[in-house]
Amino acid sequence: MEYTLNQIQSIIGGKIIGEGKSVITGIASIENAVKGDISFIKNDTFIPKALASQASALVVHREIPACNKPCIVIKNPFFAFTLLMEDVAKKRFTRPAGIHPSAIIGSSVVIGKGVSIGAYVVIEDNTVIGNNVVIYPHTFIGKYCRIGNDTLIYANVSVREKCSIGRKVIIHCNSVIGDDGFGYLQMEKKHIKIPQIGTVEIGDDVEIGSMVTICRAAIDKTVIGNGVKIDNHSHIAHNVEIGDDTMLIGYAKVAGSAKIGKNVMVAEDVGITDHATIGDNCVIGGGSKVYKSLKPGAVVWGSPAKALSEEKRIQVVIRKLPEMYQALKKFMHTS
Repeated sequence: MEYTLNQIQSIIGGKIIGEGKSVITGIASIENAVKGDISFIKNDTFIPKALASQASALVVHREIPACNKPCIVIKNPFFAFTLLMEDVAKKRFTRPAGIHPSAIIGSSVVIGKGVSIGAYVVIEDNTVIGNNVVIYPHTFIGKYCRIGNDTLIYANVSVREKCSIGRKVIIHCNSVIGDDGFGYLQMEKKHIKIPQIGTVEIGDDVEIGSMVTICRAAIDKTVIGNGVKIDNHSHIAHNVEIGDDTMLIGYAKVAGSAKIGKNVMVAEDVGITDHATIGDNCVIGGGSKVYKSLKPGAVVWGSPAKALSEEKRIQVVIRKLPEMYQALKKFMHTS
């Protein structure tokens, strides 16, 4: 990469203090920056590190008179730095438009402008691919799917039949969209498969990590709202509905027909039981097991999940159990 400070300011905004023609050739943390790098600090706590840094330029939250480096002063340096990183990423990872000769494209497939389709991609009949979509090698997209504009699908992803994916969605390697939900009818001690004939509908600006499974509905649809972020190794079962801007951190497991509201934070390794309803703005602590519905705004932790304040009191008691046990043994012995 190579930018002048003036070019960076045109991307992130803010006010330049110092030489705007300074050339920047790298991005680094404040601790690891070397000559040619640009870095950032969020608040006054990091000013000593900024003054000691080898970075050639800084993005800062206010003017620092003692700093002898060129700076860009902006209200939110972290967000501004993210905009710069986004610009760098676009240039670094851009793939050329076009369809690789080894790709297999079915009949009546509609492909938009500026699309990049990698080696050994399979796109089956009657699927629609929007403008500027990027599909990495070895990806499978089934019949009658819809992929929105500016979506990015990394290698080895499988999107099964009749699934709909919105605009500006990112799906990371090895994830599966629209596999059969785990549905069986128990009859005479046998497991009879319930055909999964529904679909998956994914909104706009969704990001799905690696090795995530989102199952198709038995009937109707599994719904992932706009702005949802799902971390690696998570599992979304059939007929689940997830509201806008909810975040699920790694190894989240959501059982069939659960409904999760908007702006919910589901921490790592959380399990949510089938048919539970999680209200808007809930927070579910790491490792929790949610066995019943939660009202909007609930903050819970534990297994079973309960109010955070209650679980904290329980954890304090648990830590004291060895001491309490020894005291009880001593009491029983003396009595």
